[in-house]
Amino acid sequence: MIHVLDTRHLGRAGIIASTLLESDEGPILFDTGPESTFENIVGELNANGFAPRDVRHVFLSHIHFDHAGAAWRFADLGATIYVHPRGGPHLIDPRKLVASATRLYGHEMERLWGTVAAIAPERVRVLEDNDIVRVAPFEIRAIATPGHASHHHIYLWDDNVFGGDVAGVRLGNGPAVPPFVPPELEIESWLESIAKIRALNPAKLYLPHFGLVARDIAAHLDALGERVIRWSIWFRDRLRTGDDEQKMTPAFADYLAAELQALGATETEVADYEHADPSFMAVSAASRYWRKHHPDEVELPAGRDSASS
Repeated sequence: MIHVLDTRHLGRAGIIASTLLESDEGPILFDTGPESTFENIVGELNANGFAPRDVRHVFLSHIHFDHAGAAWRFADLGATIYVHPRGGPHLIDPRKLVASATRLYGHEMERLWGTVAAIAPERVRVLEDNDIVRVAPFEIRAIATPGHASHHHIYLWDDNVFGGDVAGVRLGNGPAVPPFVPPELEIESWLESIAKIRALNPAKLYLPHFGLVARDIAAHLDALGERVIRWSIWFRDRLRTGDDEQKMTPAFADYLAAELQALGATETEVADYEHADPSFMAVSAASRYWRKHHPDEVELPAGRDSASS
């Protein structure tokens, strides 16, 4: 049996999920949510007949705090934490990760994500692409799926996929949108990762933001890929005209809100998407992507600079 656990981040339902798979060895978690919501996850576990100490296996899609922040709490209780090779060192020594996130979130770090602590090396197990972990009666396969982050895995068992962030954010009956975040956004890799998910032909797709996509998975992936391309082009064209990040930040927020509203989203639903996937992060992520990977694509026309635009 599979359960979607709501972390109720900052008191908001339906934003950040952990997915629980019942096994012969107890509950398996896919992502944990942030440490700030650990007690909420404990309550969700209890409601399903489990205690946090029952969790022996935690599979992380990647190490961003909204997905992996509470992993150390389960590790301290004896769980093994499975992670991409590039993520493992940061779980063992999170100082660089904390410093990077603090530059982004500042004094909001603790309120948003709670306490960050190191995980003992013996509790971390690195998984390479296509490694299989057997937890009876399941074989859980890790599949490298960069794009959102270079250290990203999805997980396949039977005909189910836990998609992490590379499979998109989809809240309620809203659309599938790609969470562009710095510093590792890579458009070509993201499209390849979507193709990998499509090739698996899953019957069910589970998202950290938020929950089960039980049908129309192909349409979900098509819409996600279309937005990955269209949004990246939107940023490319803005950079070509000389817009800086300060100018693009409110413009992209308006662009995203208008798109959601055109698809029938209410103001509350637009705010939920903003909470799950802050639009300001897309600005720095896309700017870095274009300038790092395709600098020739965003060169300003001769005789023009950003100051004159």
